[in-house]
Order: sequence, then C-alpha cells, then structure tokens
Amino acid sequence: MEDRAPVVSPVAQQSTTKHHEGRGAWVLTAYGISGLALFGILAYFFSDFISH
Repeated sequence: MEDRAPVVSPVAQQSTTKHHEGRGAWVLTAYGISGLALFGILAYFFSDFISH
C-alpha cells in the first residue's frame, strides 16, 4: 500500500496547469494594436486636412 502513488483528482490537475496562448495569438494582437494606431494617425491627419 505504501508504494502506490497518491490519487490526484482531475479537478486539482486542471487548476494547477497554466494556459499559455500560442505565438499566433500574440502576433494577431500586435497586428491589431498596430492597425488601430495606424487608423488613429490616419484619422487625425484626415480630420486635420478636412478642417483646413
């Protein structure tokens, strides 16, 4: 009986494992942020052009 491994419930295993996003998620996030920044810059210059 002493040589048996302790029983760990599947719920306990799920709570200790960490979820890591893949590289693709970070690349899409970077493209999204860059796209929003570019859109903001273009909108600023366009509104500046229209107002003059």
